[in-house]
Amino acid sequence: MRDTVAGLAIGAAGAIACWGLGVPAPWLAGSMVAGIIAIFSGIRVGMPDWLKALSFIFLGIQTGTSVTWDTVDRAAQWPLSIIFLGVTVVAVTWACTWYYVRRSGWDKPTALFASLPGALSLVLLLASTTTADMRRVTIAQCIRLFFLVAALPSVIAWLSPPEPVHVGVGVIGSVTDIAILIVISSLAGFALERLRVPAGLMLGPMLASAALELTGVISGAAPNSILIPANIVLGVMIASRFAGFTFREFTDALRDGFSGFLIALVIAIAGAWITSAVAGLPLALTLLAFSPGGLDAMTIMAFSLNLDPAYVGAHQMARYLGLALMMPMVTAFVLRRMGAHVNVTSPSMPSKLEDR
Repeated sequence: MRDTVAGLAIGAAGAIACWGLGVPAPWLAGSMVAGIIAIFSGIRVGMPDWLKALSFIFLGIQTGTSVTWDTVDRAAQWPLSIIFLGVTVVAVTWACTWYYVRRSGWDKPTALFASLPGALSLVLLLASTTTADMRRVTIAQCIRLFFLVAALPSVIAWLSPPEPVHVGVGVIGSVTDIAILIVISSLAGFALERLRVPAGLMLGPMLASAALELTGVISGAAPNSILIPANIVLGVMIASRFAGFTFREFTDALRDGFSGFLIALVIAIAGAWITSAVAGLPLALTLLAFSPGGLDAMTIMAFSLNLDPAYVGAHQMARYLGLALMMPMVTAFVLRRMGAHVNVTSPSMPSKLEDR
């Protein structure tokens, strides 16, 4: 309990500081940076499973209530965009793997699993069945996410200032409506989680709250009192992934991790630019959707940057599901082609969103 209180207090302090300084996406980036500083300063931070689950449910609610009939109409543009996203994911994986093998001298299994852009829990599970160096895989993935959360908002603002997107029709004001929304969305999330649907804790509330919004049962977006705590919890969760590393290991891995981040970012920018030109969508929006972060982190960032969270969430979900469903078979095939002697099995698919 003490570790949880410490983590939330430190994360909230960092978030408020970044908000006061005008940093983009302050609630997520600020809490993450503050949490990492605390961990490497020897302070123990913790986050219980029930609080992680609650943050995923609230994020799903926030995304679902942003869906309107205008969103449904715009969804006709999404299939082509998702195809370009798939090509971008393949390009990121290939380029980062090549860099880690040729420039950093990593073995092939380690390079491949360090390069896969997302679904971290499944990446680590599959990597553990091979000869991959788990420490390198974990820290490369975590550093990529760290730089995305810390730097991506500023990159987006520099490349293409976000165009205002008016989400929803105001904020839900009725306590009864909020209670109905939370109860139904939570039940949907736990139902999909029990069925082991990938990302069920977030997908269930997202679908349930969108259905309530579109059918007129409720009207308006969920309040910031849901979004801001979810930001802070998620930021501390990202920071907690560095708890197993020493500061020396962290600094030693920065060069390779930052290089992998830059490679992934350049390719994501290229894919987003092409999609923006072909589909007629804002570059800021497509870049956030194509960025190899996580479903939760990128969707929260969409709210912070006033971009369409439904579009971003749909693309991050498509990437997550595609990786989760295809990764066991594809990685086994690729490693055999690379000449790596491994035995990749198909473990049961994780359904929780933590460690994407």
